[in-house]
Amino acid sequence: MAAEQWESANQSVQTFKNLGYPQWTMRHAFFADMGGFMLQSPDVPFFPVDSEQLAYLVEKNYLQYPAVDEKTIWERNKADGFARLVTSLQITWFFIQCLARWQQRLALSTLEITTFATILATLNSLFFWYHKPLDVEIPIILSTETRIAVILIDAGDRARKPYSRIPLDFLKSPPASSSIVAPFWFGMGVMFDFDKESHSRPIKRFGNSKTRPPAGLTTRETIYGILFEAVYFGVHLVGWNQLYPTQTERYLWRVCNLVLLGLLVTYLIVIPIGVVSSRPFSRRWQTNEVSNPLEVAAQLPRWAQVIIHVPILITYIAMRSYILLEGLISLRALPLEAYVDINWPDFLPHV
Repeated sequence: MAAEQWESANQSVQTFKNLGYPQWTMRHAFFADMGGFMLQSPDVPFFPVDSEQLAYLVEKNYLQYPAVDEKTIWERNKADGFARLVTSLQITWFFIQCLARWQQRLALSTLEITTFATILATLNSLFFWYHKPLDVEIPIILSTETRIAVILIDAGDRARKPYSRIPLDFLKSPPASSSIVAPFWFGMGVMFDFDKESHSRPIKRFGNSKTRPPAGLTTRETIYGILFEAVYFGVHLVGWNQLYPTQTERYLWRVCNLVLLGLLVTYLIVIPIGVVSSRPFSRRWQTNEVSNPLEVAAQLPRWAQVIIHVPILITYIAMRSYILLEGLISLRALPLEAYVDINWPDFLPHV
């Protein structure tokens, strides 16, 4: 998710540079994708616009370039740097402790293993979110004299479909076919029915989970995402031969982690097949021809979406839940090595 948001911001910087605005930065782009800019028009209540929609409005001269410097955005998130510093110090210290225990062959509890994997995910997010503000505390209002109705008419047929979030939904990019997180959020939407039309339109705030890079993902980012997921799930295999309170818990730990790795492998097999077969399948069996597996899934009947996605999602949630639960319940009977302190002089290099 963090990598896809970074790529979206990176593409936004390039787009504004091509439009003649090199002063648009990664921080501007992140702030926009978080809903930091609100558009106010004569005929529609104000609503958030992301970086892709903002670039469209500027390019079509519906809106002047928002002359907002980085300092202004920073001042609206004064807790940003301090919060990141505290988080970085905490996770770095725990990371070092885990490495020291591993180097000295001291036992790691399943809770420590799970936390170590979570730290890897946190470090990944901190890296890609380096330029991202902590939160949108006070949005910036941008005013346009052009009516939204005029913008939609000028856009033509692609803006005819009723919007679900904001009037500029027709500019929303489809999910990248190689995205790892997009199928998960699509399945969550099917399972909990939260991705449908909002009861209050236009919405007043963007979510923080489904930013889509307008130009899709590069091969480099796709490979990185796959490798990162493999490492994240693979770290849990360190506990393969750990001492558990019962033999049953050891087998359950192994099964759950193997199932999660199996889901990743299944994804790597199914997605390329889906990309190749999406266009011919949709041309033959559906009303609209599309080239993306998730777009094909979106046109399926509700019952078909449930049959395909819900069992996979339930399996994932069940496996992850047990791993987290085992990290807590295993504390009742830790091996003696888990209570041995780290011998720091042996771990730190001698001068």
